Amino acid sequence: METLIDLVETSVEKFHNRTALVITPGFRRQRWSYQKLWEMAGRLAGLLRQRGLGKGDRAVIWAPNRPEWVLAYLACLRAGVILVPLDVRSSADFVARIVEQTTPKLGFTARQTPGDLGAGQFPTLDLEELEDRIEGHSEQWTEPSLGKDDVAQLMFTSGTTGDPKGVILTHGNLVSNILACRELVPVNTDSRLLSLLPLSHMLEQTGGLWIPLAQGASVVYPTSRQPRTLFKTMQRDRITNLILVPQALELLMGGIEREVRAKGKEKVWNLMMKAAPAMPKALRRWLFREVHRQFGGKVAFFMSGGAYLDPGLAKKWAALGIPVLQGYGTTEASPVISSNTFRHNRLGSVGRMLPEVGLKLAEDGEILVNGANITPGYWENQEATAGSFEDGWYKTGDLGYLDDDGYLFLKGRKKDLIVLPNGQNVYPEDLELLLNQQPLVKESVVLGAPNRNGAVEVHAVLLLDEGGEPETAVNAVNRMVSDHQRIRASTVWPEEDFPRTHTLKIRKPLVLDFLQGRGKPEPASASGASAAPAGGNALFALVVAQSGLPLDQLTAESGLEAQLGLDSLGRVELLSAIEEELGIYVDEQDVTPETTLGQLERMVEQGVAAPKLSFPTWGQDFWCRLTRAALQWGLVFPAMRWFYKIRVDGRDSIKGLQGPVLFAANHNVKMDNPLIVMAVPAKWRWRLSIAAAADDIFGHPVWRIAAPLLGNGFPFSREGAVRPSLEHLGGMLDDGWSVLIYPEGRNNYREMDTFKPGAGMVAVESNTAIVPIRVRLNKPGAWDGASFLTRGQVEVRFGEPINFPKGLDYREATEQIEAAVREL
Repeated sequence: METLIDLVETSVEKFHNRTALVITPGFRRQRWSYQKLWEMAGRLAGLLRQRGLGKGDRAVIWAPNRPEWVLAYLACLRAGVILVPLDVRSSADFVARIVEQTTPKLGFTARQTPGDLGAGQFPTLDLEELEDRIEGHSEQWTEPSLGKDDVAQLMFTSGTTGDPKGVILTHGNLVSNILACRELVPVNTDSRLLSLLPLSHMLEQTGGLWIPLAQGASVVYPTSRQPRTLFKTMQRDRITNLILVPQALELLMGGIEREVRAKGKEKVWNLMMKAAPAMPKALRRWLFREVHRQFGGKVAFFMSGGAYLDPGLAKKWAALGIPVLQGYGTTEASPVISSNTFRHNRLGSVGRMLPEVGLKLAEDGEILVNGANITPGYWENQEATAGSFEDGWYKTGDLGYLDDDGYLFLKGRKKDLIVLPNGQNVYPEDLELLLNQQPLVKESVVLGAPNRNGAVEVHAVLLLDEGGEPETAVNAVNRMVSDHQRIRASTVWPEEDFPRTHTLKIRKPLVLDFLQGRGKPEPASASGASAAPAGGNALFALVVAQSGLPLDQLTAESGLEAQLGLDSLGRVELLSAIEEELGIYVDEQDVTPETTLGQLERMVEQGVAAPKLSFPTWGQDFWCRLTRAALQWGLVFPAMRWFYKIRVDGRDSIKGLQGPVLFAANHNVKMDNPLIVMAVPAKWRWRLSIAAAADDIFGHPVWRIAAPLLGNGFPFSREGAVRPSLEHLGGMLDDGWSVLIYPEGRNNYREMDTFKPGAGMVAVESNTAIVPIRVRLNKPGAWDGASFLTRGQVEVRFGEPINFPKGLDYREATEQIEAAVREL
């Protein structure tokens, strides 16, 4: 196995129908099998060849993680095209320099791409439109001959200053690292990884894409980084593992501990944390089952890299029954150099060396490595290549040491090493670790900064909680260290967070620039993470997360659709996030494409507390399905036949139709639910669910039980933020349940009303067939106000299934459904 193509092709042969990639862009889950990914990549590669791209040409991708990102990458590999991945949060200036260096022939972008890629110098393809672009495109084309020495991609690390250096990574580099890592990382066909770090970062590419694909696992892509969306994704897709940087692990743990404090359970929590390490792992997971439930209940472990992991933090997660495996690497190493494993996990270390990766330490402690995974150099930059190698060994720039058992420990970056005027060395990480352990210190940066006389001294920059005093923290640390390590000066960082890279590393050069008066402090948003804007406006933070636009581009005059790019579904998602995160209900009817951010802000200020919906799932249990069938056949259906003479027409129209489907019926007869269920063929009835009015049916205590029992009913919001209802409906369809909906929204008793626009959105976004149903009351019965002895006459007619194309206007789809029902 020499190339990534060999690796993927082998996985396709072994796991062809298994799910490789998952995303839920609307309220329906999209699954890409290994076979589908391979076939579509072949079609797209053919399109690339048709557009004149051949072996050795470059294509840039500037877009967020999603299955089409992987499709574009695999297509480039198959066509011999060298991919140049860019972080979606890269500045336009940085991107322009990469384009100038690599002279690409094509670009891949997405709706969330923040700028104009290439400024018209070369064509671009939108990731969201790739499936439509290649539909029906032939796979008949000649694949180029590729070997291990051929270049697969050029990786420009974000945060680079001056002239960016493009790391050349060959097929052999990547395959070598993937094969070595998969022997150490416990990923298999039951694994489901949540992809959070950008695919433009090698840690995510190797650990979060290639290793799962090599092992037959599934990779899940969230559509938003909002906590609500992430937790829902983890619960829905039963995520088993994630790759996170240490600060993300710290933020997650901090959120858990804040919730504990808010509930007044600190004493119990502390007792549990003390007792847990002595318990078996299974018992620890049971003890903290509420935390695991929030994560979906299946998370087995975290992988961590990109920065130093505090052993104390790792111990906290281990106490919860979720071990954290810390590794170490660089982009130039494809990227993994060493890693801890379940069998060999030494806290504080970055593990043992990977097989076939050589390591030695220079006299000053710098880590030097070699092996098949090491880059041959930098793109068109012989000077940088020569300066990074010494006798065939790559100079990592990191300082470290090995213990007697072969575990690697890091001491920091060589360039961050503080050399005092007396020649003594100070390792900033040692002091930062001690500072971060002090009360009210959130985080710290230790630098070598010139004093008034121009001599370098140890300077601490502190990010403090309210009430924190820098002198208190500094004095406490100085009492624990040698005289030459003592902190001589300190500064409080004036913003909410330090400036960070996309992997949340602190950008120390910017901190030093600020200290020396060469720049203003950059807030946390420099990292690309969603940060609360100035003034604490939580609404703007939600809009940043939903639209993908930077905070500085948002104004009160920004239109939700024109400037923020939020379509109907995007606006529903935003209103649901407002409801979930802020607890405020804003009526969807009041929000239009022309609504501005300022107007929405006023709606939130004037909004009312959001109602809470819960969705019963016991109606889907096997025991309930058997009970339902018995009640329907033994009680409900005989009663309906007693009160009504029922005629059913058009069932041949759904003969041979594959489920699941949406049944869309008019809502004009008092007992239309049981009448329609009776009329539906038995094979559909066994897996049928009914969307019932949340404020009507589920507002009554009797029907709250009867609806799930008799019809597998679930509450569907008729007004306001309907996203939770849509998500539940989508989940039902994903699990193979057909759903009966009433597009009128309410029972109009004999007269058919205009269908609500939401019906079109459900129909288009569900990407499934719509079966129109017309219920016509030809003669009223007892249930309809006639004499108790009067037997009514009802006709139930099925129409031809309708399939809507992707992107169809929701209102047009609604009109078509309504017309189809009226014609029956």
